Amino acid sequence: MGDAWGRPLRADVPVTCVLDAHVHSPILGSPAEANEYLRGLLSMGLGGAVILGIPPTRELLSTVTLDDVSNEYERNRDLVERFAAAVSSKLTPEALYLTAERFIDGYCQFKRHSEISALSNFELLYPANLSLGTDELARSLEEALRRGFGGFKVISTFFFRRLDDPAVETVIEVADSNDVPVTVHSGCDPGIWELPKYCKYGDPSRLDPILSRHRNVRVVLAHAGSYSAIAPGVFMEEALDLVRRYPEVYADTAALPPELAEMVLRDFPRGKVMYGSDYPAVADEDPRRYMEDVFLTMESAGHPESELEEYAQGTAGRVFSIECSDWI
Repeated sequence: MGDAWGRPLRADVPVTCVLDAHVHSPILGSPAEANEYLRGLLSMGLGGAVILGIPPTRELLSTVTLDDVSNEYERNRDLVERFAAAVSSKLTPEALYLTAERFIDGYCQFKRHSEISALSNFELLYPANLSLGTDELARSLEEALRRGFGGFKVISTFFFRRLDDPAVETVIEVADSNDVPVTVHSGCDPGIWELPKYCKYGDPSRLDPILSRHRNVRVVLAHAGSYSAIAPGVFMEEALDLVRRYPEVYADTAALPPELAEMVLRDFPRGKVMYGSDYPAVADEDPRRYMEDVFLTMESAGHPESELEEYAQGTAGRVFSIECSDWI
C-alpha cells in the first residue's frame, strides 16, 4: 500500500519517524528477495531498522531430547497452567521443540547482507557463534566488521551458556576495541527456552561483571529482560538494574505486549529505551498493527511527545548510528 508515488504509508503512530531496533531477516537468496524484504519493512511504516542475525545452532539443539523437554515441562506444568493457560497449546513439549527448530532454521543466514548494509537507515548486527574458541570467535567478529556489519548480536540461550561466559566477554571486548554496539538477548526465548531450565541462560544480571570491565561499550538488552510467554517481565528488574547503573546500557521492548512495553518506558531511565518488534519471529501476525498498538498505548498512558520521539527513533539512532528516514 502506498501513495500515488509508490511511497509506503506511515502507520498511525503519534511520532514523526520510527526505527525498529530489533527485527530479523529470513534467509535471502537473491538481491530481489533482499529488496522485497526491505520493501516489506518500509510498508510497515518504518524509517529504518536494526536487523539481527541468529546463529546456526541446530547441532546444539540436537543435544536436548524431547524427553528432556517433557521432564522439564512436567516439573513446571502448574506454572504453565496457572499463568499461561490461554497459550498452553503452544507450550506442550512437542510444540516447544518444533518452535525451537523453526527459529534456528529460519533466521540464521545473512547471504545478502551487502545489499542491506549499504543503506544508511538499516544496520545489520552479526550473530556471534559462542561455540567457537575465544581466539577464533574474535577473528570471526573482526571479519564480520570488515564485511560491513555494524555490530554484534549475542543470544546465549541458544548456546545454553550464561551471560558471564568467556565467549560473551570476547564479543564485548571486540566491540569495545572497534567502538560498535552489541545487542544482547535477555529473557526467555520461544520454544524450549520458555521453560525455566533453559530460560535461565537469558538472565541479564550475569552480564554485570563483564559490563564493569567494559563500561564504554554500547549494549542493548533485547526485550528488556522481559520476554516470556509464561512469566512476562521475567528478568525486568535485573535489566533495569543494569540500565540504571551503566550509562551505555540500554533496552529495547521487542516482542513485549504493549502494556508491558509501556511499563518499561515508564520505569527505565529516560532516553535508555527503544522500540523493537522482533518481526517476523514473534510479531508476525500484523506487525503494523503491533506498532500502532504499542505507540497508542504509550500515548494513552500520558507519555509526552518528546519522550515518544526518543523511544521511536532518537535512542536507537544514537546507539546504532543510523538515520530515520521519513518517507512521507
